Amino acid sequence: MAFWWVNHKQTYRQEIDGGYVWSPKANANGARNVSYDNLTRCKQGDVVLSYAYGRISQIGLVQTAAVAAAKPPEFGAVGEYWGPEGWLVRVNWQPLRKPLVPQTFFELLQPLLPERHSPISTNTGRGNQGVYLASLSEALGQLVLTLVEKHADAAVRVHLVVLAEEGDAAAALLDDMEQLRDVSSTTERDALTKARLGQGLFRHRVSDLEPACRVTGLRRREFLVASHIKPWRDCDNHERLSGANGLLLSPHVDKLFDRHWISFDRAGELICDHEAAREALRCWGIEGANLIRPFSREQEVFLSAHREELRR
Repeated sequence: MAFWWVNHKQTYRQEIDGGYVWSPKANANGARNVSYDNLTRCKQGDVVLSYAYGRISQIGLVQTAAVAAAKPPEFGAVGEYWGPEGWLVRVNWQPLRKPLVPQTFFELLQPLLPERHSPISTNTGRGNQGVYLASLSEALGQLVLTLVEKHADAAVRVHLVVLAEEGDAAAALLDDMEQLRDVSSTTERDALTKARLGQGLFRHRVSDLEPACRVTGLRRREFLVASHIKPWRDCDNHERLSGANGLLLSPHVDKLFDRHWISFDRAGELICDHEAAREALRCWGIEGANLIRPFSREQEVFLSAHREELRR
């Protein structure tokens, strides 16, 4: 994993909304730029810090390596001195709860700034708009993440892991679907596929047992995720469709449950021993579980195994 810092005040909104970073391959006069070439060095899973208007307000993970792409039409008249052909890197952005102002911590950052092509001035700490995408050392990247966690968004580690796993979601889905090739019944295969996606018969059976999210208390089922307690890929076909092997959870809570960062005891109380997850729950204003009812014996069978996998 590498760390990158993008200075994109002029195109911040377009790139954040579009989920990418883009630079020309060269300026209109044909001049090359190291910080443009850096896009070709980005790899899936790299961390990108979004800097604009004097602050870091987004952190993202690279989803795809650079591809050749024309200047995005949404840029309009911005960058008239750029060449029309460029590099585009897909980025999954996550907004910070509170932006981080690097200049506030300039004395900490200055010793680790690169001598050449630094994203901020080594003298003043202000953004260096002559550098679009800057490469950061691991030490500097980790320091910025630490500052973000401490002063801007204590749940940033959760965000990064979630973003990384979402980037692999499509591949994981295809792998799981391979397990259904030997299912001869089209009806059964369709039901199992929908169960993998939290839909269909599985969702209906879970909804019969779980009227609301056990953490947020939300009862609007159209906003809830039907989540397997025992992972789909580890189940037999009966377990994949069992309502006792599922919970209805609010999407942000499901992220923590699915990764074994939270669980529930037999009475329905929330269990969380993961430091970053506890901080995320505090940021979301969650202090405990919504005690609907104790879990059934069948649910407890799945939950007891889930609790054994809790990550600290």
